[in-house]
Amino acid sequence: MNYKVIVSPIALKNIEEAVEYYILKVSKKVALDFLNDYRKVYKALQLNPLYQFHDNNYRYLPFKKFPYVAFYIVDELSKTIFLNAIFHTAQNPEKYPLR
Repeated sequence: MNYKVIVSPIALKNIEEAVEYYILKVSKKVALDFLNDYRKVYKALQLNPLYQFHDNNYRYLPFKKFPYVAFYIVDELSKTIFLNAIFHTAQNPEKYPLR
């Protein structure tokens, strides 16, 4: 059974900022590649969200090609994933959105 993924406003903002950055600083193609990488993470979470724990109930899944990590919570009873943030791994770890 697939899990339902709910993307938080913070995660949406993180994605929008990354896409905007890649469009302005690199190219539209790279921005589209980023979105494709995000879609792969999203689909992977729908199929099997039981990846590594970060802390407490938070889990994380790194992107394949880009230096980002998806932070989320799994509710097994309702088969729901709460995608809370998309974090660039070069940022200071103290900025992790889940502390």
